[in-house]
Amino acid sequence: MSAKIAFSYDVEMLVGQVRLYAGDTDGSGLNRTGGDRTRTDTEILFLLKMNGENVRAAAAELLEGRAAEYAQQAMVTEQGELRQDLRVRSRRCLDVANALWMRSQTVVLRGAGSGIAFASDTMEDW
Repeated sequence: MSAKIAFSYDVEMLVGQVRLYAGDTDGSGLNRTGGDRTRTDTEILFLLKMNGENVRAAAAELLEGRAAEYAQQAMVTEQGELRQDLRVRSRRCLDVANALWMRSQTVVLRGAGSGIAFASDTMEDW
């Protein structure tokens, strides 16, 4: 018997808030591959931990990961007058991720698993 993959979507909880900001709300997408795959609660909890529980920063990282997966699948196809550019999905994810980073209102030290966050309005006092 396989273990059930955890998916929850309650905007009163941090995981649900990350899902809301990132548009990661489709519980039926857990078994998909590539950028369309819904993230598990465990993955989102990890992103929250790495970003000092800042939901917008965690959502931005989720979208950066999704953009990377879309980029791996990116291609441009042309057939006569018809042109399809699959690179756009990756760029759009990065655009939203950048907007979320700007709105996160917290500077998060990334790397080395620090998870330490400082409010941007207190940095002027340093």
